[in-house]
Amino acid sequence: MNNLFHWLIYYIKCGVNILYSYINNNIFINQTSSNQRTTSQQKEKISKYLYKVHLQGSYYEMGKQYGKTMKRVLEKDVKTFIHFLRNNNDLYQRKIIEKYKRKTIFDSLLSYYEDNKKYFNPDIIEFTRGVSEGSEIEYNKLLYANLFPDITDNHCILLSKIIENKRMNVRTFDLGCPQVSHSLIIFNPYTSENKTNKMQRNKYISLNASIVFGVVTGISERNIFFGETYYDESLGELHYNGMPFHHISHEILKSCNNLEDVHTILQKCNRTSNLQLMVSEEQNAHIYLSSKDKLILEQNKENVESVTPNEQGNFKKNLHYLNSIENVIKEFIPRTKSGELHIMVSYDNKIYVSVTSDVLQSYNNTFYEFSLDELFEKKPSNKNIFKTGMNITF
Repeated sequence: MNNLFHWLIYYIKCGVNILYSYINNNIFINQTSSNQRTTSQQKEKISKYLYKVHLQGSYYEMGKQYGKTMKRVLEKDVKTFIHFLRNNNDLYQRKIIEKYKRKTIFDSLLSYYEDNKKYFNPDIIEFTRGVSEGSEIEYNKLLYANLFPDITDNHCILLSKIIENKRMNVRTFDLGCPQVSHSLIIFNPYTSENKTNKMQRNKYISLNASIVFGVVTGISERNIFFGETYYDESLGELHYNGMPFHHISHEILKSCNNLEDVHTILQKCNRTSNLQLMVSEEQNAHIYLSSKDKLILEQNKENVESVTPNEQGNFKKNLHYLNSIENVIKEFIPRTKSGELHIMVSYDNKIYVSVTSDVLQSYNNTFYEFSLDELFEKKPSNKNIFKTGMNITF
């Protein structure tokens, strides 16, 4: 009964947001700027459901930092998610292949994990272990949330386009799941053989639910942008034996300096899911069709797009709004009605982020503007410009 109530509320919320999008012509952008230079390990509450967190060190160290600083948020969100998964046991058990199916969805996920953890990105395993220790939350409870993307489908919009001689990237994320917080995590990773020999990696940003540590939406200090979407069943049968896409994306953002590096990683890694990937840099963008056995570079040009069938109609009707960052956020995104959980737009060395809240889904909600230079700490924050909470309308 509880699962029926959840989905009833979810579809009512979707319906309300679709109706609201027709009359909502007052999208806000909050221009955020810290009052002092941001340091690693610092948490900032941007809104009720969005946190910005800076992390630095090895992946285990960063996980421990994240667990400690986000402990109360994680406790609440893990409890919400476990309750959701338990109440929807039968629904998600149908998405598990027979090989891994056990009595409960929790046992099935652990069966899948035990058979495939050898393929997983060790950085993410270490990060999750650190989060567990720092937050004092049981490792398996965090694991359930981080295996969830491997058994779910999403329908999204991926778009990369040149506007006024600058690249704009749009990633909307649609997925039916409970209301939890989002984290905008700035990773500053290094690997070390010992305390005096540290290897610096790219800094990068991940936007995701607070309890999910893979990257579904992200951008690096090299301006490599990443997003994905499921829907292409023509690529063949779905496989589980390999590295999940949200683990591959960490490696891409951490290690790659250009699209050639991205292509090399995608070719060499042990891929799983049938999906479409978008990666871009300043001069070019790629859309890949990716599966266990195939890697097809479908689009390799200045402007690219990947739109799931559910969004095609609204997407095509509103292409004329793709002429300025203002129109993209104020007109194009609300009219496409895509972005239930979160949206990230990057343009002109800034990112614009919106997440779902109690009533408004992200495509109708406030967008928060962040300077990439400030997030990556390439320059001090400007005390004299907009502070968090100032509403700007176009």
